Amino acid sequence: MKQKKILRLINSLDPLHGGPSFATIYNSIALNKKGFKVDILTSDVKNLSFIKSQKIKIINKGPRIGRYNLNLKLFFWVYKNRHKYDFFIIHGIWQFQTLLARILLKGNYFVFVHGMLDPFFGNNSKKNLIKKIYKKIYWFLIEKKNLLSAQNVFLTSYNEKKLLDTTYVNTDGIKKEVIDYGTIRSSFDKKRVTTLFFKKFPKLKNKFFLLYLGRFHEKKGCEMLLRSIHKLNLKGIKIQILLAGPASDYKEYLKNLSINININDQITWTDTILNEIKLGAITASCGMILPSHGENFGVSIAESLSCSRPVFITNKVNIYKEIIKSNSGLVSSDTTNGIYKMLLKYSRIDKQTKSQMNKNALSCFIKNFDLNNSKNDLHKFLMKSNCLKNKC
Repeated sequence: MKQKKILRLINSLDPLHGGPSFATIYNSIALNKKGFKVDILTSDVKNLSFIKSQKIKIINKGPRIGRYNLNLKLFFWVYKNRHKYDFFIIHGIWQFQTLLARILLKGNYFVFVHGMLDPFFGNNSKKNLIKKIYKKIYWFLIEKKNLLSAQNVFLTSYNEKKLLDTTYVNTDGIKKEVIDYGTIRSSFDKKRVTTLFFKKFPKLKNKFFLLYLGRFHEKKGCEMLLRSIHKLNLKGIKIQILLAGPASDYKEYLKNLSINININDQITWTDTILNEIKLGAITASCGMILPSHGENFGVSIAESLSCSRPVFITNKVNIYKEIIKSNSGLVSSDTTNGIYKMLLKYSRIDKQTKSQMNKNALSCFIKNFDLNNSKNDLHKFLMKSNCLKNKC
């Protein structure tokens, strides 16, 4: 049987852009193992590479223009090469690539929305109001048509699908499909990666600390985490946190907040950490924390579970039910008091229970989020779609 070819379109594979870049790579490697040939087309500049895999071809057609990521080189490349591929998967919305797909691919494409329709973005804060108005206009004129033309819109959890009924735009008529999502468990030398990590962060050696790994954005709720640490201090409970992610205005706000509430000595700030240092950070930590106001999945959460480390999340992270069911971490409301109570509870858990939680974390990953698992839905869905298209 002829090998099926997939072209994935994503603005960038730069890890600084967060979970979708990692997930696209992991997912492509998993599809490759299932017999697909996967190419990834980006608007990164030529010769820029964020992935070392001879089996996944990266095609960079940057640079892109503006926040809309307009890229005519990308457009003409797809126009010229579209006949070479059986499937097209578009990553992200509100930008040029979904319009390109509607114009050139005539309904033969799928779209991962990556949480970009989360109700959080439609809240009535003054900062989001202008964006909300712009998005509603763009949705009505262009974006909804882009998604209506797709074979399916892919969502990464049933909770994300449910939230689309309450989001700030009308998604009626769009074909939605929940697809298993996750990562691939890394094979690594635990001693080596932790040694490398402590060499870079000697302050954390022999300390119990939690890890935050991701972008710094208001949606992530990190100010609630800092305030909850302050509340714990008043009870005589001191928790160390490693906050890792790229620079942003919100990150500067958080740094100032930690100084103002006198907890800066408990915070280790760093830029994005990758590869062995990241694995060392996860392995050396007590677990991963994500105090988010809204998260379609959270790739860093799956990475923590894959390293047998529990996760501490809010019930606005759409995979929270799996965490509760498997007892592989703790879940709170997305409030300062909720996070405070969650961390207080963890501080009182005995050593044996914490050890069992570590074991549960790995079991949860293998069952739910391991892309090498035979229940990987995406490859099955694509094969079914191909079968229907060819009336087999």
